[in-house]
Amino acid sequence: MSPETCAVCGGTVPFDSTVHLLVHTHDEAGALDYYVCESCYDEDLAPLVA
Repeated sequence: MSPETCAVCGGTVPFDSTVHLLVHTHDEAGALDYYVCESCYDEDLAPLVA
């Protein structure tokens, strides 16, 4: 599989080391669809949804 770019740090990581982040907004933006590396998810995003 091809590598993905982390939406938080900008690093390039293997696909199997990413977390798929899908955010549904309440405005015209609709759904935001990103991949983030596991370390950015653990450090920055996981605490928001814990």
